[in-house]
Amino acid sequence: MLPKLGKAFGAVSAAAHNASRHSSGLPLSVIGPDVKIVGNIITQGEMQIDGQVEGDISCQRLLVGEGGRITGEVTAEVVQVHGELTGKINASTVLITKSGRVTGDVTQDSLEIEVGASMEGRLIRRGGVKALEQLPANKGNGAAEPAQIAPPQAKPDLTQDAAGTA
Repeated sequence: MLPKLGKAFGAVSAAAHNASRHSSGLPLSVIGPDVKIVGNIITQGEMQIDGQVEGDISCQRLLVGEGGRITGEVTAEVVQVHGELTGKINASTVLITKSGRVTGDVTQDSLEIEVGASMEGRLIRRGGVKALEQLPANKGNGAAEPAQIAPPQAKPDLTQDAAGTA
């Protein structure tokens, strides 16, 4: 009986391994709904979080499932949030779906927020960060500075013009 179980497990493992490679060719790691991880996660592939993670995540692509909850900083190329994410996001592309809830700053190149989604935090466009760095530093308390008025110029002598034309 054990050899059959071993063969069945091997077949399931092979199928799971083949299914774990998405169209992008990157391996997929899944954190199931019954799993809670306390600590950082680093992978070169794709992550799907259906459980709970308390820690930072660094990966190529991240999908937070509807039941997924992340508390920590996320760095990825693509982030899709269907669940709850509390912390900073730094990604090229971010999608927050109608069931998604994000609390924290989002630094991105491309952002899509569906109707019904919840977002609380700053939205920072990566290109905008470079442009802001080139601006001169603000002075004072942010109030507008008075305009500089040009010094008065000498009034033209109208008597000569009038005399010349008369």
